Amino acid sequence: MRSRILLIAAALAGAVVAVPASGAPAGKIDGSVTRSYVVPTRDAEIYLEVVEPTSGGHVVPAPVILTYSPYSVLGRNGDADHWVPRGFARAYADVIGTGNSGGCYDYGGNREKRTGHDVVEWIARQRWTTGKIGMLGGSYDGTTQYATAVTHPRGLVTIVPEAAISRWYDYAYAGGIRYTDTDEDLGNEGPGAAGDEGVDTPLGFDFGFAIPPPTDVSDPDWRERVASTVVPCDELTHTGAAYNLTPDYDGFWMDRDYVHLLPTVRIPVLVAGNWGDWNVKQKNGWDAYHALTHSVCRKMYFGTRWEGHGVPPGAGYAQAVDRWFAHWLQGVDNGVQRMPDVTSQTSDNAGPIRYLAGREPVRSPLRLYLGADKNGAWALSPHVLHGSAAATFTQTGTNTEARAAAQPFAGGSYLAFASPVLTRDVRLFGRPVLHLWSTVQRRWVTITPSLLDYDPSKFTGSGAAATAHVPSAVVAMTRGWLDSRYRHGLDHEVPSRPGESTRIRVPLFPTDYTVRKGHQLVLVVQTEDLDWAVAKPYPNPADPTVRIDWSKGQSWLQLPVVRA
Repeated sequence: MRSRILLIAAALAGAVVAVPASGAPAGKIDGSVTRSYVVPTRDAEIYLEVVEPTSGGHVVPAPVILTYSPYSVLGRNGDADHWVPRGFARAYADVIGTGNSGGCYDYGGNREKRTGHDVVEWIARQRWTTGKIGMLGGSYDGTTQYATAVTHPRGLVTIVPEAAISRWYDYAYAGGIRYTDTDEDLGNEGPGAAGDEGVDTPLGFDFGFAIPPPTDVSDPDWRERVASTVVPCDELTHTGAAYNLTPDYDGFWMDRDYVHLLPTVRIPVLVAGNWGDWNVKQKNGWDAYHALTHSVCRKMYFGTRWEGHGVPPGAGYAQAVDRWFAHWLQGVDNGVQRMPDVTSQTSDNAGPIRYLAGREPVRSPLRLYLGADKNGAWALSPHVLHGSAAATFTQTGTNTEARAAAQPFAGGSYLAFASPVLTRDVRLFGRPVLHLWSTVQRRWVTITPSLLDYDPSKFTGSGAAATAHVPSAVVAMTRGWLDSRYRHGLDHEVPSRPGESTRIRVPLFPTDYTVRKGHQLVLVVQTEDLDWAVAKPYPNPADPTVRIDWSKGQSWLQLPVVRA
């Protein structure tokens, strides 16, 4: 197939004087022209559509803001009217094997990385650009930014990944446990939250993005490009890897892991997301930001845990993005490179509070021990507890976080450990980690802890009979999952011997949350959580009891408490 340029639309009329985010005139931009290109790459020919700024009917060479996306069915360059008057060209390329691009779709893999690299380098050589490219977009459109940046293409100046996946394993699995089709049943993402936390990985992508044929039927090469998309590619390989009950982190997932390569990225990166994103998972942005150790300018901008999948709420974030591209692509001296390293919106049980900005908060790790208090109740304590020799709960295959949160002290199939009532507000920033000694008469067990903000004043009754009488009485701040076979790492299984006491370390997902004075922290520990993940049935009849035995070693929860 030959490379070609197709003129799609004439210059748009109307005189507009571009004023970038800095307030400095960018020159007269009085229109735009939309053109499509077919970009040759090592793996396939990629469809690219660009809205180019014009002045007096002539294209003005401009820096390019690029999105590399499989979502072309939803439209391309819908925000061009924002960027083009500011002196940018707005570009949109269809991911390999999707939309109007040829080749085999590769679900975050090496073909996706190579074609992203080649598209950027091709754009940088064109006369209608200044040779500087930035990338923008959210969800999958943010994920391809990581995939491209780790290949270091010439011309890529900066990226702004929003709610993006930095490691595909973490979109499908947590600690070797498969996510299911759900969102927070307690309503903490809001009524419109999408319920697709990994269940569509990669089935919906392979058979949703890659199967529909190219839509530009007037293209003389349409038949050839249709043939390249309907030929079976890697769909079965993708499906086999992503719907496995024992998902070892192998070469398939390493190809789709950008975190381990992000330390090689030196360009400026603005990582954006929300603490309440349980679709892509907020840990993807957290891990990416902390892996960008050699970026000349890395910033993190996260919205509240009450906001789900998407960009941080409020005008401040949009203004920061405008200033970011004006500085790094146009050279505008607006000081954005000196913006705070971390801008984060903390929350409490009543909702979002405010954005706090500065260096990453300094934390004092707080260790709370699990045990029984002097009254025999299960407790979290800053001191080692000496009480009952062991605690037990059972695997039922039916547990949910919502049920445990509504009656945390009912017990039976789960345990709830409560801290003393807080005497001051406590802000958590980062990842709590559960260290647990457990014994089972099996070779493995799943552990799914949830950390709750519990307001005792809003419960009626006490102990096992305690029942919430208002929705804000209990909020699940964060949670974690682990199949004990992966306690030494995700790359291989290590079964336990039945009856042997095993130490399990379960990292919970990162959060920024403030627990108010008068509340309690409650840690719920159970084996399965059907609100979030697929239960793993044990293949042979065995005792379902899980025993936490303090005679073998102390169990504790470590909290990232921000210094007062």
